[in-house]
Amino acid sequence: MASADAQAFKRACSCFGLGRHFYDFPAIWVDLDQNRQPVNTPVLSAWAQPQNWRKGIRPQGKNGNGSAHTKVQEKGSRGGNSGGHGKAVRRLINSSGTNGRNHAEKSNGSDATNSDNDLDQRTRGMEKAVGTAFYQNILRDYGRVNQPKLILDVAVKQKVLQILESVARGIDRLEAVLKRIDPNTVQAVLTKLQVSSLGQIADIKTLQNVVLGLENLARSIEVE
Repeated sequence: MASADAQAFKRACSCFGLGRHFYDFPAIWVDLDQNRQPVNTPVLSAWAQPQNWRKGIRPQGKNGNGSAHTKVQEKGSRGGNSGGHGKAVRRLINSSGTNGRNHAEKSNGSDATNSDNDLDQRTRGMEKAVGTAFYQNILRDYGRVNQPKLILDVAVKQKVLQILESVARGIDRLEAVLKRIDPNTVQAVLTKLQVSSLGQIADIKTLQNVVLGLENLARSIEVE
């Protein structure tokens, strides 16, 4: 709720022009020290400096009234500007090798941009695998965003992707164990775990409890 309140406040302010320019800053790489503070202070874009703003310089693609204008060359920006399942279990839950950081950056930031785009694309592809509800929950809880491209820290991008891949493996295990247990027994386990239905599973902890509970039950049945 605190995050939602802050985001709503910032968006409301931008509607009145306050802080709207923050949405136009290009993404750049910034090296951090052991305290996660910038090693070197990033260079502010030319258009964001008060004296240049008064001279009429605007972000790329904008002029004073928001229409297109010629590109403004800026110094100091190294980063790119980025702008089965399918079966019963997957449908219910869908009711709705990770790349490392590339330190050998080129001067135009193309390698960093390509790496980010690859992570974003792979993350978006996980929505179909884990379901929209699960997908949105992971992005919100671990990335504090609703779209992968809004995550600025590459380490966080990788973490979100790893978690989504883990969820997909958990759903695969759930589908496999459901083939070994009759539906009535499954429903009894869900009730015991306080889960009304498979379609209500939208967080990692619940998925883990359901999968482990059903797998333990399946093993005990097979032993008997």
